[in-house]
Amino acid sequence: MRRTREATAVVLIPLVLFVLVKGPLLSWAALAGLACAAALHEFHGLIRCGGWLAPRALSFVLFAAIVGAAYLGSAPLLVAAAGAVLVAVPTAVLLAAPREPIWLVSSSATAFATLYVGSGAAAIVALRGIGWEPVVFLLGIVWAGDSAAYYVGTRFGKRRLAPVVSPKKSWEGFWGQVVAGAVFGALLALLLPRVPGTPAVAAAAGALLGAFLSVVAVVGDLVESTFKRSCSVKDSGGLLPGHGGLLDRLDSLLYASPVLFGILALLPELRPR
Repeated sequence: MRRTREATAVVLIPLVLFVLVKGPLLSWAALAGLACAAALHEFHGLIRCGGWLAPRALSFVLFAAIVGAAYLGSAPLLVAAAGAVLVAVPTAVLLAAPREPIWLVSSSATAFATLYVGSGAAAIVALRGIGWEPVVFLLGIVWAGDSAAYYVGTRFGKRRLAPVVSPKKSWEGFWGQVVAGAVFGALLALLLPRVPGTPAVAAAAGALLGAFLSVVAVVGDLVESTFKRSCSVKDSGGLLPGHGGLLDRLDSLLYASPVLFGILALLPELRPR
């Protein structure tokens, strides 16, 4: 299990970084969109496992509109696409004429899945629109923190973090993830080009932001675990050997990417120059 997990990471990480740093925005948007579309497909599977209806084709079209708006940098189009989700999905459920008891849950679950995955994908694309550095920072924090939580939790984990939601997660793994996020945040702030501020200021800001994003990533992971537990599913899929499904791997990014984009929007002085 451990070797399979590591082998998968060794293959995928260089490919992702190559497209991110060397490729144009369009190639990154296509890669992020395809990966998140696969995660959305897995979310549709969770909905169906719960016994509810998911109008998948419509959900994918609206998801593509959200990601496309982010690629174009159009806030009005993004708002329109998000609003269309709330109007079109319940209408599709109505026209499908399912059993009455699942009308509300089917509409709510599918609309939420589309917006949940779509907003995360849009933020990942929008961050690349600012520059590749913020995305590398985000990926480094999430990947390093996730690995630290896994290894520290496996070796030292004793106190359960959320025993009902995710029995394997521990407080020791949580703090390992936060510390790793702070350390890698400081290192990345020093190593990445065009990061503003003196080295000391950049390192301090990177550590603080890395620790905060690590906490957000943990919450995102736990939230996705509640979705699976609600549907009595262990993994969202089996596409990635040793890691489960893409939704299992992207859950932290889907939560942390809009937060980082919001921080950079509110504090533009933190953006790469």
